[in-house]
Amino acid sequence: MSDAYRSPDGTGTSAHPSPASAPATGRNGLAVAALVTGIASLLLLWLWFVGIPLALVAIGLGIAALRRARGGAGGRGMAITGLVLGSVSVVIAGILVGVGVSILNSDEGKDLRSCLDSAQTQQEKQDCSNRFNEDVQN
Repeated sequence: MSDAYRSPDGTGTSAHPSPASAPATGRNGLAVAALVTGIASLLLLWLWFVGIPLALVAIGLGIAALRRARGGAGGRGMAITGLVLGSVSVVIAGILVGVGVSILNSDEGKDLRSCLDSAQTQQEKQDCSNRFNEDVQN
């Protein structure tokens, strides 16, 4: 055997150490679930009865996934993204609810409610809606 292939102790094995392997990180399914529910909550926010619960689930899964990632499970970025998207969805929902309540409590909103309460036919309800739209635009 040539000296180029012998180790310094003469055993004939390569003197090059094996490359260090990257630390093994497990998969974090909670992080993936947090990300998916966070995205879904933002996309489905216009369906408030779906979007808001999904946002709350995304926040819970994001917190749980961050705790698991701290233990070495990986997925920290996905967990944070899901947590942030869920939080943004909750904030947007709060703003939309606030705007909706303020519109319905305005004079125009009160007029609309009283008009709809007294309307008997679908045409009368449509007339109430048209009148409300005209009042809001003016």
